[in-house]
Amino acid sequence: MQNKWIKRLLPLLVIAVAVAIAMLMIASRPELPRRESAIALPLVEVLVAEPGPVDVAIHSRGTVTAIADIELASEVSGRIVWVAPEFVAGGLVSKGTPLLRIDPIDYEVAVSAAQAGLASARLSLAEVQVVVKRAAIDEAEAQVRAAQDRLRQAEADLANTAIAAPFDAVIDSKRVDLGQYVQAGSALMRLLGTSSVEVRLPLLASDVPFVRYGQAPDGSWSQAELSARFGDVTRSWTARLVRLEQRVDEQTRVFYLVAEVEAPYDEARYPWPLSIGQFVEARIQGSAIPGAVLIPRSALHGGDSVYIVEQGRVHKRQVQVRRREQDGVIVGEGLASGDQVIVSHLDMMVEGMPVDVER
Repeated sequence: MQNKWIKRLLPLLVIAVAVAIAMLMIASRPELPRRESAIALPLVEVLVAEPGPVDVAIHSRGTVTAIADIELASEVSGRIVWVAPEFVAGGLVSKGTPLLRIDPIDYEVAVSAAQAGLASARLSLAEVQVVVKRAAIDEAEAQVRAAQDRLRQAEADLANTAIAAPFDAVIDSKRVDLGQYVQAGSALMRLLGTSSVEVRLPLLASDVPFVRYGQAPDGSWSQAELSARFGDVTRSWTARLVRLEQRVDEQTRVFYLVAEVEAPYDEARYPWPLSIGQFVEARIQGSAIPGAVLIPRSALHGGDSVYIVEQGRVHKRQVQVRRREQDGVIVGEGLASGDQVIVSHLDMMVEGMPVDVER
């Protein structure tokens, strides 16, 4: 019986001894050194201020229009007997291209009659000169001059039966067609000149002081970069700034700066034509603001303040905003060389808050 109990207690004794040994080992282990938990500081991105001249970029937009825009009218009456293939709305024509022809028969007859009248007048003058009567000679010479004038008029009318483009142009609209009878003075077509085009660019009053336009003493012109998107492709053209209109739009209170592009359809100059009626964006390089700093919009808080890092802590500073642009904000005063301006966004920034600068 005793042996039976000993067999039952033996496993318990082994476990108790093992536990005792383990507790002894733990108690005898040297204590590990304690580490104080490190505090993770907010990480911020900064811009190091370096005041200097900052160029102003002015953005605007407008529609391309023709400088030469005329209604071409007929100078003679008659029926249109021929129309050129180029005589279509939207067609591009060069100076001197024949477009229409009016029936010339009446004007050919008029030229013949005027030639006959001139010959008769000259004959009369010759006969009078034989008689040698001074008064009669003066009258005969006047008749010759009148006959010459009638002939020139008849020849001009005949020439005007052929209508050609007076300059390089786009046919904006056609008013007549084959077989139609027109009166002298009737509009035949509207032509838009293509030798030069212009874009009126609206400007705010705050933009005007920074605009440079016109021709410089060295002969160069202030320029603007025009651009337009065609699907996922952007095309650009260089324009010269020719004038600032000396009036203000009564409705919008904006000024208009006029940019001009020469030979907009010249493939040798531009790989893509600048079409009349095209809507374009414009970027104008303006005058520089001295002693300024360009900062991202994310760096400005409350309209006129920034946060800077000094000795690892955040400090708020008021600045003078000279201009707000698409790419950022130009600060005129309030920042010194070497100031670390916080440009990253934190959920909370307070005066004296410790931060770590991103390297």
